[in-house]
Amino acid sequence: MIVEQLKTADDQDFLRFRKNISDIVTVKGGLIETTDEQKKICIIYKNGDFLISTEHLENPSIRFLKEVAIRKGIQNITCYKVSLRDIRLLYQEQEKKVIQSSSLPMEKIASDLIHECCDLRVSDLHIKVYTDEAEIFIRKDGDMFLLRQIEAEKGHSLLAALYNTAEDADSTYKLNSYQAARIIASKSRISIPERLQSIRLQFNPLGQGGRYMIARFLYVEKTSITSIEALNPVKYGFHPVQAEAFKRLRQLPIGVNIISGPTGSGKSTTLKNILELLYIEKKAKVNIISIEDPPEYEITGTAQLPITNVDTEDERATEYRKAITAALRSDPDIIMPGEARDAEVINLVFTAAMTGHQVWTSLHANSAVSIFDRLKDQGVDSFKLIDPELVTGLVAQRLVKKLCPQCSLTYQEFTQSNVLSEIEENIIQGYHDSIRFPNNDGCSHCQSGYSGRTIIAEIIEPDQVFLSLIDQGKRNEAVNYWQSSLSGITMRDHAWMKIISGEIYVLDAVHKIAKLESLSNERREYLRKLCFLEDDYDA
Repeated sequence: MIVEQLKTADDQDFLRFRKNISDIVTVKGGLIETTDEQKKICIIYKNGDFLISTEHLENPSIRFLKEVAIRKGIQNITCYKVSLRDIRLLYQEQEKKVIQSSSLPMEKIASDLIHECCDLRVSDLHIKVYTDEAEIFIRKDGDMFLLRQIEAEKGHSLLAALYNTAEDADSTYKLNSYQAARIIASKSRISIPERLQSIRLQFNPLGQGGRYMIARFLYVEKTSITSIEALNPVKYGFHPVQAEAFKRLRQLPIGVNIISGPTGSGKSTTLKNILELLYIEKKAKVNIISIEDPPEYEITGTAQLPITNVDTEDERATEYRKAITAALRSDPDIIMPGEARDAEVINLVFTAAMTGHQVWTSLHANSAVSIFDRLKDQGVDSFKLIDPELVTGLVAQRLVKKLCPQCSLTYQEFTQSNVLSEIEENIIQGYHDSIRFPNNDGCSHCQSGYSGRTIIAEIIEPDQVFLSLIDQGKRNEAVNYWQSSLSGITMRDHAWMKIISGEIYVLDAVHKIAKLESLSNERREYLRKLCFLEDDYDA
């Protein structure tokens, strides 16, 4: 080996590398000028830290650059073995810091706003520019809040700065046009927090020369790909019975599995976690391909095919279908088209399953059963919809705010100053001791009475009887059969269990799930026992 006394960098080392990012000397204009190829495989700091790609320990450039460093007066050289990715990210961080120091004033304001939003863990940022003023709103845990107001001129400049720092955008910012763009943290010329992966931007014109921008924040998931437990669906709010259903679906060799829900219901996160679990469970011996427009999260173990170089929706749809066709020709085991957006895509989804692949995708539907309506509307043949080996999993989900466990109020505390509606009282009847309510004043842990969001879901694993009832138009009979014979849990069931266990506020659930009060006493008793199962699972 060329490099002596080689160490493997640990977490503490990387903290130091990032802290001393300005001390890298192997950069343009630095103490040690390197070629682009040399920069890909190593980094040298002025304190002697020498980071080397594991794959290039024997590269002649390593010995040469070490000798150059010694001649330049760098002492106490310590060599560390790291990955090519580590080297690339450290150089990118150094470049961003240099760019930040020379950023334009409005770009600095845009960067500060992004950092502020990340500190608040917002999901969306809304900026509305009117004639005289602009309003900045944030969405946190599903609710909108006014952050501040600024002058209209400053608002227009802020939107232009955000657009001009973005990727995947038109060459020119157009005030009166509908435009989309994306800020990618690893490529951005302004400072972006490490925990943020990208920001999806949508710009819309308003009347009287106004402008409206919506920014969706996509955060880096911090789960470890080596841990099945970290990706367990229960940790995201699914019931243990539902987690077991997901496990059975992942074990099937073929079939179409569809995640449904409105925009912002967590479908992308669910799909990401499923694919990463598959990669672990299959011991990295499968080829997983996704088709996304655009890729929202980095999915470990998955080849993510983006949709690029499109200007119109027709071009986008055409490229999406081309990407799915290309994926089918790329020796896949598992395919995930991010969205089954039209009849041609849905047809390709079923073709993939019929040719021996496990397929996961998403679409917009109000419930798991109503997925069939969408599929029929898009022309899927009936013989496909009644095949339980083809239609294997149907999921619907919503996100509901979680009560802060540190400051939530009891029934007695809440009703001292609040009156519940008849519907609310009906839903919680007999469970006053276990339910909880939000503390509007919050506490040091939450500031709002809430702490994140949780999933409300239903998962159908259809069998032949269920599919035949659906095919005959007997929807109510199919749902009853699913609940009684297939142990089905509806979103209404799941929401009620979370209410009586004190996890979510009854009124928040009512705003997301219809007719919660319609659950029979017999059904409630059955669900109460499932709550005990969940407690045992958590323990």
